[in-house]
Amino acid sequence: MKIKTMYNFEGLHKFFLFSDEIENINWKIEKQLLKDRVERYKQIAFYSELKQQFNANNISIWELKEEEIITWIDTITLLRRVFIKLLKKGHQGDDVYVLMEYPLVNGNYMRTDYLIVYQRLIFVLEFGMFNQDEKRSEERYTKKLQESINYRQIIANQVTNDVQVINYVMIYKPEFDRYENKIIKENVNYNDEELRKLSCYIFLLFNKQQNLSAINQLKNIEITNN
Repeated sequence: MKIKTMYNFEGLHKFFLFSDEIENINWKIEKQLLKDRVERYKQIAFYSELKQQFNANNISIWELKEEEIITWIDTITLLRRVFIKLLKKGHQGDDVYVLMEYPLVNGNYMRTDYLIVYQRLIFVLEFGMFNQDEKRSEERYTKKLQESINYRQIIANQVTNDVQVINYVMIYKPEFDRYENKIIKENVNYNDEELRKLSCYIFLLFNKQQNLSAINQLKNIEITNN
């Protein structure tokens, strides 16, 4: 049975093929307001493709906010960088599923940013951007964290106990100022470190799943007894 979601990438290679457009359009995570970025980029093909996909899949009773499309492109950019780090660590990701904008069943029409699914692991990943106001940034993180906890609990209540459901929130910063045409290096460094920690955590969880497989447990018996 097909999973109802905006996108379901069966294997990281399919996500990479999809997100190649990020490289083609040279997308940057800009500090300008979302409504300003909507006006500038709403004519590009990738923007239109995402909007059409959301509407065609009928995954929400709420009307799509145009600003959401910009945040989708931002987070696709970040997730691509995470998966590149996973590949460099040696995980090819052929059996990893990536679900984007998954509407929670019995979740009052709430949608997760991403679900990363591997064997008996469901990784609930939420993104949020730092606001210029530090106090509001803390409030945003707290709000996103509570949302991710709620999402994790809703999913955990509907799967068997042997499925591990983990929630994670990454708060990122804008990396480019379009008005001044310059890279914000300190924010790029911040994001890179957060992405490094995220990729390491996912890699650790994937390895734990691999160790639970029957064939790997047999291998461990051999190692223990030699």
